[in-house]
Amino acid sequence: MLELYVSDRIIFNPIKKQGQFLNSVKEKLGFSWSELAKMLNLNERTVRDWACNKKHMSYDSAVYLSKRSDIALDKNIKILSWKEHTKKAGRLGGISNININGRVGGNETYRKAKWKKWWEEEGQYIKNSITHSFNISLPEMSVDLAEFVGIILGDGGITTYSVTVTLSSNEIKYISHVKNLFYKLFRIRVKVYFRKRAKAVDIVAQRKQLVDFCLELGLVKGNKIRQKIDIPDWIKKDESFARACVRGLIDTDGCFFTHRFVVNGKKYSYMKMAFTSASMSLVLSVVEILDNMGINIRISKNHKDVRIESIQSLRRYVKEVGSNNDKHLQKIKKWKNDRNMIE
Repeated sequence: MLELYVSDRIIFNPIKKQGQFLNSVKEKLGFSWSELAKMLNLNERTVRDWACNKKHMSYDSAVYLSKRSDIALDKNIKILSWKEHTKKAGRLGGISNININGRVGGNETYRKAKWKKWWEEEGQYIKNSITHSFNISLPEMSVDLAEFVGIILGDGGITTYSVTVTLSSNEIKYISHVKNLFYKLFRIRVKVYFRKRAKAVDIVAQRKQLVDFCLELGLVKGNKIRQKIDIPDWIKKDESFARACVRGLIDTDGCFFTHRFVVNGKKYSYMKMAFTSASMSLVLSVVEILDNMGINIRISKNHKDVRIESIQSLRRYVKEVGSNNDKHLQKIKKWKNDRNMIE
Protein backbone atom coordinates (compact mmCIF):
# COMPACT_ATOMS: atom_id res chain seq x y z
CA MET A 1 0.00 0.00 0.00
CA LEU A 2 1.49 3.11 1.35
CA GLU A 3 3.75 4.20 3.96
CA LEU A 4 5.87 7.12 3.12
CA TYR A 5 8.44 7.29 5.91
CA VAL A 6 7.75 11.00 6.33
CA SER A 7 4.20 10.91 7.62
CA ASP A 8 2.16 12.76 10.22
CA ARG A 9 1.29 10.81 13.35
CA ILE A 10 -2.21 10.23 14.71
CA ILE A 11 -2.86 10.62 18.45
CA PHE A 12 -5.68 8.53 19.93
CA ASN A 13 -7.19 9.70 23.21
CA PRO A 14 -6.62 7.64 25.27
CA ILE A 15 -3.71 5.93 23.54
CA LYS A 16 -5.16 2.44 24.19
CA LYS A 17 -7.84 3.19 21.58
CA GLN A 18 -5.14 2.90 18.91
CA GLY A 19 -4.63 -0.78 19.77
CA GLN A 20 -8.38 -1.33 19.90
CA PHE A 21 -8.74 0.23 16.45
CA LEU A 22 -5.98 -1.92 14.93
CA ASN A 23 -7.30 -5.13 16.47
CA SER A 24 -10.78 -4.32 15.15
CA VAL A 25 -9.39 -3.73 11.65
CA LYS A 26 -7.39 -6.97 11.79
CA GLU A 27 -10.47 -8.94 12.84
CA LYS A 28 -12.77 -7.24 10.28
CA LEU A 29 -10.39 -7.87 7.36
CA GLY A 30 -9.46 -11.35 8.56
CA PHE A 31 -5.73 -10.59 8.25
CA SER A 32 -2.79 -11.74 10.30
CA TRP A 33 -0.38 -9.11 11.63
CA SER A 34 2.05 -10.15 8.91
CA GLU A 35 -0.55 -9.68 6.17
CA LEU A 36 -1.63 -6.34 7.60
CA ALA A 37 1.99 -5.14 7.66
CA LYS A 38 2.54 -6.31 4.09
CA MET A 39 -0.53 -4.37 2.92
CA LEU A 40 0.87 -1.23 4.57
CA ASN A 41 4.35 -1.91 3.18
CA LEU A 42 5.74 -1.94 6.72
CA ASN A 43 7.72 -4.20 9.01
CA GLU A 44 5.47 -6.48 11.08
CA ARG A 45 7.17 -5.31 14.28
CA THR A 46 6.13 -1.71 13.56
CA VAL A 47 2.48 -2.70 13.24
CA ARG A 48 2.66 -4.82 16.40
CA ASP A 49 4.21 -1.88 18.28
CA TRP A 50 1.30 0.26 17.13
CA ALA A 51 -1.17 -2.40 18.27
CA CYS A 52 0.52 -2.51 21.69
CA ASN A 53 0.29 1.30 21.89
CA LYS A 54 4.09 1.61 22.09
CA LYS A 55 4.28 4.17 19.27
CA HIS A 56 1.86 6.52 17.54
CA MET A 57 0.82 5.15 14.15
CA SER A 58 0.99 7.19 10.99
CA TYR A 59 -2.04 9.24 9.97
CA ASP A 60 -1.95 7.92 6.38
CA SER A 61 -2.03 4.30 7.58
CA ALA A 62 -4.92 5.01 9.96
CA VAL A 63 -7.01 6.66 7.23
CA TYR A 64 -6.25 3.87 4.75
CA LEU A 65 -7.18 1.11 7.21
CA SER A 66 -10.36 2.96 8.16
CA LYS A 67 -11.43 3.06 4.52
CA ARG A 68 -10.47 -0.57 3.83
CA SER A 69 -12.26 -1.91 6.89
CA ASP A 70 -15.13 0.61 7.02
CA ILE A 71 -14.30 1.22 10.70
CA ALA A 72 -14.54 4.91 11.56
CA LEU A 73 -11.73 6.66 13.37
CA ASP A 74 -12.45 8.04 16.84
CA LYS A 75 -13.65 11.66 16.85
CA ASN A 76 -11.21 12.61 19.61
CA ILE A 77 -8.06 11.95 17.59
CA LYS A 78 -5.41 14.60 17.07
CA ILE A 79 -2.86 14.94 14.29
CA LEU A 80 0.80 15.48 15.15
CA SER A 81 2.69 16.85 12.15
CA TRP A 82 5.87 15.07 11.11
CA LYS A 83 7.84 18.23 11.77
CA GLU A 84 6.59 18.45 15.37
CA HIS A 85 7.05 14.70 15.79
CA THR A 86 10.72 14.88 14.76
CA LYS A 87 11.28 17.96 16.93
CA LYS A 88 9.94 16.15 19.97
CA ALA A 89 11.94 13.00 19.23
CA GLY A 90 15.06 15.09 18.60
CA ARG A 91 14.74 16.92 21.90
CA LEU A 92 14.31 13.68 23.84
CA GLY A 93 17.21 12.05 22.01
CA GLY A 94 19.45 15.07 22.56
CA ILE A 95 18.72 15.19 26.28
CA SER A 96 19.42 11.47 26.59
CA ASN A 97 22.66 11.85 24.61
CA ILE A 98 23.89 14.68 26.81
CA ASN A 99 23.07 12.72 29.97
CA ILE A 100 25.05 9.71 28.72
CA ASN A 101 27.96 11.31 26.84
CA GLY A 102 28.04 14.86 28.14
CA ARG A 103 27.66 16.25 24.61
CA VAL A 104 25.37 16.14 21.56
CA GLY A 105 26.47 13.49 19.06
CA GLY A 106 28.13 11.15 21.53
CA ASN A 107 31.75 9.99 21.26
CA GLU A 108 32.69 10.92 17.67
CA THR A 109 36.04 9.09 17.66
CA TYR A 110 34.43 5.90 18.90
CA ARG A 111 31.58 6.20 16.39
CA LYS A 112 33.90 6.65 13.42
CA ALA A 113 36.09 3.73 14.48
CA LYS A 114 33.08 1.42 14.83
CA TRP A 115 31.70 2.51 11.46
CA LYS A 116 35.05 1.90 9.72
CA LYS A 117 35.30 -1.57 11.23
CA TRP A 118 31.74 -2.39 10.17
CA TRP A 119 32.32 -1.12 6.63
CA GLU A 120 35.52 -3.11 6.14
CA GLU A 121 34.06 -6.33 7.56
CA GLU A 122 30.44 -6.18 6.42
CA GLY A 123 29.10 -2.94 4.97
CA GLN A 124 30.86 -2.94 1.61
CA TYR A 125 29.57 -6.43 0.87
CA ILE A 126 25.91 -5.77 1.66
CA LYS A 127 23.78 -5.21 -1.41
CA ASN A 128 21.58 -2.14 -1.20
CA SER A 129 20.08 0.38 -3.60
CA ILE A 130 22.90 2.88 -2.97
CA THR A 131 26.09 0.83 -3.22
CA HIS A 132 24.86 -1.86 -5.64
CA SER A 133 22.48 -2.01 -8.61
CA PHE A 134 19.93 -4.81 -8.50
CA ASN A 135 19.48 -6.85 -11.65
CA ILE A 136 16.05 -7.04 -13.24
CA SER A 137 14.56 -9.33 -15.84
CA LEU A 138 14.87 -7.76 -19.30
CA PRO A 139 11.89 -8.87 -21.40
CA GLU A 140 11.65 -9.35 -25.15
CA MET A 141 9.48 -7.02 -27.23
CA SER A 142 5.90 -8.05 -26.56
CA VAL A 143 2.29 -6.86 -26.32
CA ASP A 144 2.66 -6.46 -22.54
CA LEU A 145 5.82 -4.40 -22.98
CA ALA A 146 4.09 -2.20 -25.57
CA GLU A 147 1.19 -1.60 -23.15
CA PHE A 148 3.72 -0.73 -20.44
CA VAL A 149 5.26 1.88 -22.75
CA GLY A 150 1.78 3.33 -23.35
CA ILE A 151 1.20 3.60 -19.60
CA ILE A 152 4.51 5.42 -19.10
CA LEU A 153 3.78 7.74 -22.03
CA GLY A 154 0.41 8.48 -20.44
CA ASP A 155 0.79 8.82 -16.68
CA GLY A 156 4.40 7.82 -16.17
CA GLY A 157 7.58 9.66 -15.31
CA ILE A 158 11.26 8.69 -15.34
CA THR A 159 14.07 10.10 -13.22
CA THR A 160 17.70 9.05 -12.93
CA TYR A 161 16.95 6.18 -10.55
CA SER A 162 13.22 5.47 -10.71
CA VAL A 163 10.19 4.88 -12.91
CA THR A 164 6.86 6.16 -11.54
CA VAL A 165 3.24 5.80 -12.63
CA THR A 166 0.72 8.17 -11.01
CA LEU A 167 -2.92 7.07 -10.94
CA SER A 168 -6.15 8.00 -9.21
CA SER A 169 -6.43 6.31 -5.81
CA ASN A 170 -9.97 5.26 -6.82
CA GLU A 171 -8.62 2.98 -9.56
CA ILE A 172 -7.90 0.11 -7.19
CA LYS A 173 -8.08 -2.69 -9.77
CA TYR A 174 -6.01 -0.79 -12.31
CA ILE A 175 -3.36 -0.02 -9.69
CA SER A 176 -3.12 -3.76 -9.12
CA HIS A 177 -2.89 -4.36 -12.88
CA VAL A 178 0.02 -1.93 -13.25
CA LYS A 179 1.83 -3.43 -10.24
CA ASN A 180 1.42 -6.92 -11.72
CA LEU A 181 2.68 -5.69 -15.09
CA PHE A 182 5.90 -4.41 -13.50
CA TYR A 183 6.43 -7.81 -11.90
CA LYS A 184 5.44 -9.82 -14.97
CA LEU A 185 7.84 -7.92 -17.22
CA PHE A 186 10.77 -7.13 -14.92
CA ARG A 187 10.33 -9.38 -11.87
CA ILE A 188 10.40 -6.42 -9.50
CA ARG A 189 8.00 -5.47 -6.72
CA VAL A 190 7.06 -1.81 -6.74
CA LYS A 191 6.20 0.55 -3.89
CA VAL A 192 2.78 2.23 -3.82
CA TYR A 193 2.57 5.59 -2.06
CA PHE A 194 -0.82 7.18 -1.36
CA ARG A 195 -0.62 10.96 -1.50
CA LYS A 196 -2.02 12.53 1.64
CA ARG A 197 -3.61 15.65 0.15
CA ALA A 198 -4.65 14.30 -3.26
CA LYS A 199 -6.71 11.40 -4.53
CA ALA A 200 -3.68 9.90 -6.21
CA VAL A 201 -1.09 7.18 -5.77
CA ASP A 202 2.47 6.89 -7.03
CA ILE A 203 3.59 3.44 -8.15
CA VAL A 204 7.38 3.59 -7.89
CA ALA A 205 10.06 1.20 -9.15
CA GLN A 206 13.52 2.24 -7.99
CA ARG A 207 15.91 0.46 -10.31
CA LYS A 208 18.65 2.18 -12.31
CA GLN A 209 18.74 -0.77 -14.71
CA LEU A 210 15.01 -0.33 -15.37
CA VAL A 211 15.56 3.36 -16.12
CA ASP A 212 18.31 2.50 -18.61
CA PHE A 213 16.11 -0.13 -20.25
CA CYS A 214 13.20 2.31 -20.57
CA LEU A 215 15.48 4.81 -22.32
CA GLU A 216 16.53 2.06 -24.75
CA LEU A 217 12.84 1.43 -25.47
CA GLY A 218 12.47 5.05 -26.64
CA LEU A 219 11.10 6.64 -23.47
CA VAL A 220 12.63 9.79 -21.96
CA LYS A 221 13.70 11.15 -18.59
CA GLY A 222 12.28 14.39 -17.28
CA ASN A 223 9.67 16.56 -19.01
CA LYS A 224 7.91 14.46 -21.66
CA ILE A 225 6.17 17.34 -23.42
CA ARG A 226 9.29 19.47 -23.73
CA GLN A 227 11.07 16.51 -25.29
CA LYS A 228 8.17 15.89 -27.71
CA ILE A 229 7.49 12.32 -26.70
CA ASP A 230 6.15 9.90 -29.26
CA ILE A 231 5.32 6.23 -29.61
CA PRO A 232 8.59 4.39 -30.41
CA ASP A 233 9.05 3.09 -33.96
CA TRP A 234 9.39 -0.55 -32.86
CA ILE A 235 5.81 -0.33 -31.61
CA LYS A 236 4.40 1.52 -34.63
CA LYS A 237 5.78 -1.13 -36.98
CA ASP A 238 3.82 -3.95 -35.32
CA GLU A 239 0.01 -3.81 -35.39
CA SER A 240 -0.52 -5.78 -32.16
CA PHE A 241 2.12 -3.71 -30.33
CA ALA A 242 0.56 -0.49 -31.60
CA ARG A 243 -2.89 -1.45 -30.28
CA ALA A 244 -1.49 -2.46 -26.91
CA CYS A 245 0.39 0.83 -26.61
CA VAL A 246 -2.74 2.81 -27.43
CA ARG A 247 -4.61 0.77 -24.81
CA GLY A 248 -2.02 1.78 -22.20
CA LEU A 249 -2.31 5.42 -23.26
CA ILE A 250 -6.12 5.54 -23.20
CA ASP A 251 -6.30 3.59 -19.94
CA THR A 252 -4.18 6.28 -18.26
CA ASP A 253 -4.75 9.52 -20.20
CA GLY A 254 -8.07 8.84 -21.91
CA CYS A 255 -11.70 8.71 -20.84
CA PHE A 256 -15.09 7.35 -21.86
CA PHE A 257 -18.05 9.67 -21.36
CA THR A 258 -21.75 9.78 -22.20
CA HIS A 259 -23.37 12.41 -24.40
CA ARG A 260 -27.05 12.86 -23.52
CA PHE A 261 -29.80 14.59 -25.47
CA VAL A 262 -33.59 14.63 -25.95
CA VAL A 263 -35.52 13.93 -29.15
CA ASN A 264 -39.32 14.39 -29.22
CA GLY A 265 -39.40 14.32 -25.45
CA LYS A 266 -37.46 11.06 -25.21
CA LYS A 267 -34.04 10.97 -23.57
CA TYR A 268 -31.15 9.37 -25.45
CA SER A 269 -27.47 8.98 -24.80
CA TYR A 270 -24.43 7.57 -26.52
CA MET A 271 -20.88 7.04 -25.49
CA LYS A 272 -17.76 8.78 -26.75
CA MET A 273 -14.08 8.32 -26.07
CA ALA A 274 -11.49 11.09 -25.74
CA PHE A 275 -7.71 11.21 -25.48
CA THR A 276 -5.82 14.40 -24.71
CA SER A 277 -2.10 15.17 -24.80
CA ALA A 278 0.01 18.31 -25.10
CA SER A 279 2.46 16.37 -27.29
CA MET A 280 1.40 16.86 -30.91
CA SER A 281 3.65 14.05 -32.14
CA LEU A 282 2.04 11.61 -29.70
CA VAL A 283 -1.48 12.69 -30.67
CA LEU A 284 -0.72 12.30 -34.39
CA SER A 285 0.71 8.81 -33.82
CA VAL A 286 -2.45 7.75 -31.96
CA VAL A 287 -4.54 9.17 -34.82
CA GLU A 288 -2.49 7.24 -37.37
CA ILE A 289 -2.81 3.94 -35.48
CA LEU A 290 -6.58 4.30 -35.03
CA ASP A 291 -7.02 5.38 -38.65
CA ASN A 292 -5.12 2.29 -39.85
CA MET A 293 -7.59 0.20 -37.85
CA GLY A 294 -10.50 1.78 -39.74
CA ILE A 295 -11.63 3.77 -36.70
CA ASN A 296 -13.08 7.18 -37.50
CA ILE A 297 -11.76 9.89 -35.23
CA ARG A 298 -12.07 13.63 -34.81
CA ILE A 299 -9.02 15.69 -33.89
CA SER A 300 -9.24 19.20 -32.46
CA LYS A 301 -7.76 22.20 -34.26
CA ASN A 302 -4.99 22.56 -31.69
CA HIS A 303 -4.05 18.89 -32.21
CA LYS A 304 -4.34 18.11 -28.49
CA ASP A 305 -7.65 16.26 -28.37
CA VAL A 306 -8.67 13.06 -30.17
CA ARG A 307 -12.22 11.73 -30.03
CA ILE A 308 -14.08 8.65 -31.18
CA GLU A 309 -17.70 9.68 -31.59
CA SER A 310 -19.41 7.17 -33.88
CA ILE A 311 -20.98 4.05 -32.38
CA GLN A 312 -19.43 1.78 -35.02
CA SER A 313 -15.93 3.10 -34.38
CA LEU A 314 -16.34 2.90 -30.63
CA ARG A 315 -17.49 -0.70 -30.96
CA ARG A 316 -14.42 -1.50 -33.02
CA TYR A 317 -12.14 0.16 -30.48
CA VAL A 318 -13.69 -1.80 -27.60
CA LYS A 319 -13.41 -5.07 -29.52
CA GLU A 320 -9.93 -4.68 -31.03
CA VAL A 321 -8.09 -2.51 -28.49
CA GLY A 322 -10.09 -2.94 -25.30
CA SER A 323 -9.17 -1.81 -21.82
CA ASN A 324 -7.57 -3.13 -18.64
CA ASN A 325 -8.87 -0.23 -16.54
CA ASP A 326 -11.96 -1.21 -14.57
CA LYS A 327 -13.11 2.43 -14.55
CA HIS A 328 -13.43 2.30 -18.35
CA LEU A 329 -14.81 -1.24 -18.39
CA GLN A 330 -17.66 -0.32 -16.06
CA LYS A 331 -18.69 2.60 -18.27
CA ILE A 332 -18.53 0.37 -21.36
CA LYS A 333 -20.65 -2.26 -19.62
CA LYS A 334 -23.26 0.33 -18.63
CA TRP A 335 -23.29 1.66 -22.18
CA LYS A 336 -23.98 -1.81 -23.58
CA ASN A 337 -26.77 -2.45 -21.05
CA ASP A 338 -28.50 0.94 -21.27
CA ARG A 339 -31.73 0.64 -23.26
CA ASN A 340 -31.69 4.33 -24.18
CA MET A 341 -28.23 4.14 -25.71
CA ILE A 342 -28.22 4.67 -29.44
CA GLU A 343 -26.97 1.63 -31.35
